[in-house]
Amino acid sequence: MRLQKFVSIYHISAVFSLLVLISACEKAVEVGPSSVALNGDNVYTTDGGAQSVVAGLLTRMAGANAFYNGSSSISLTMGLAADELVNYSQSNQVNAAFYSNTWAPNLTPPFWSEIYRELFICNTAIKGISGSSSLTPSVRTQLLGELKFIRAFNFFYAVNLYGDVPLTLTDDYKVNNNIARSPQQQVYDQILKDLKEAMEVLSDGKYVNGSGAAVTERIRPNRQVVAAFLARVYLYLEDWKNAEHQASSVISNANYTLVSALSQVFLKGSREAIWQLQPVSTTYVNTADAAFLVLSSNAFATAGQLPLSDRVTSSFEAGDQRLTSWVGQYTTTTTPAATYNYAWKYKANTLASTAPSTEYPVVMRLAEQYLIRAEARARQNNTDDARADLDAVRERAGLDKTPASDPASLVDAVIRERRVELFSEWGHRWFDLKRTGQLDDVMKIVTPTKGGTWSPFRKFLPVPESDLLANTSLLQTDGY
Repeated sequence: MRLQKFVSIYHISAVFSLLVLISACEKAVEVGPSSVALNGDNVYTTDGGAQSVVAGLLTRMAGANAFYNGSSSISLTMGLAADELVNYSQSNQVNAAFYSNTWAPNLTPPFWSEIYRELFICNTAIKGISGSSSLTPSVRTQLLGELKFIRAFNFFYAVNLYGDVPLTLTDDYKVNNNIARSPQQQVYDQILKDLKEAMEVLSDGKYVNGSGAAVTERIRPNRQVVAAFLARVYLYLEDWKNAEHQASSVISNANYTLVSALSQVFLKGSREAIWQLQPVSTTYVNTADAAFLVLSSNAFATAGQLPLSDRVTSSFEAGDQRLTSWVGQYTTTTTPAATYNYAWKYKANTLASTAPSTEYPVVMRLAEQYLIRAEARARQNNTDDARADLDAVRERAGLDKTPASDPASLVDAVIRERRVELFSEWGHRWFDLKRTGQLDDVMKIVTPTKGGTWSPFRKFLPVPESDLLANTSLLQTDGY
């Protein structure tokens, strides 16, 4: 009875958190006004009701929660776990544990619960929308495409953070809380299935809301968003041909370009942005990440702000304009003074609700697609085109063309370029080290400098103890 009660509360919280946000979703994700009866029997009977569910899900992702954006976001947490960010405060025990690579099942961010809460909402909405006979067909198609993309997005991070994971495809909590882990390849198969189905139905070349009306900002999934994510998935699966193909389909779209002014890459509506999240918090009117990445006072450690590591700043080549545009410096007023580097891709770290909204969290952008295609081409021995893609990113940063010429050196050059182009974004550094087989070698050097000892089993995170209690079929990650 105790377990059943715990499980029920867990899933009720997923639904409740969604419904609470529905009232704010119209402004946040540009959905037309609607009046919604917030219960399972009625919410999917009208276009407005179904639209508000999906809009509420996107709103929730854009909030300052524990995975996508904010103090415990994947960008910050996995930046600490790798060699990108530095923790100077012990008040946040999770940050301290991830920095020293000593995390444990009772000392880990709520990534697992956040991801599976999103998946539960997706599954509930997919079932409700698919089973409704009263929705306008075009609305049903659009919303299902968005939901399948979001589901694939969350499964991708689940499998890369935790390895084998439960493949939950139903809204039945009794099934979900008695389901074992599925092999990673099976999860990837579902990711590809969802993305391909989303690709077939989402808008091509424009951003639309749940009604199919064009929106002015890049905050709803469209066909190019799906293609960009497919390119990343194929890269991780070492399917170089398909990674190249999907990246090319985005790069060739005239809606996207590498923004020449580095200071404007992360602005809302940036033409480099493929998909952004629109901030909805009254506290963080821009990005919540910036509040913890941009150092603003001598008390930055107390505030939980995280400087950049010297390993990041020393990775830039001489003359790299990203070092001056995307890396800031804060000098304390103490005696003696001390200077710290910090990630300055997002500039706006003002917390006041009256501050102008100028920056949106960038989930995917065009530079990554160039680097995906460069790597995919190099691994297929297409050195000339790989070099051209790599040079497009380098020249935007004010650098000379790459001297790399053979496939192996080009792959190495692309990985190095990803290091300085994508730092502090979405855990790219951690995942790149893993997928290229460099994690153990790098962390054996880095972890001792952070006060810990590296163990190879830490390539995957532990499942929080509370989630193990909720699912008796779920085994803890090996090593924990």
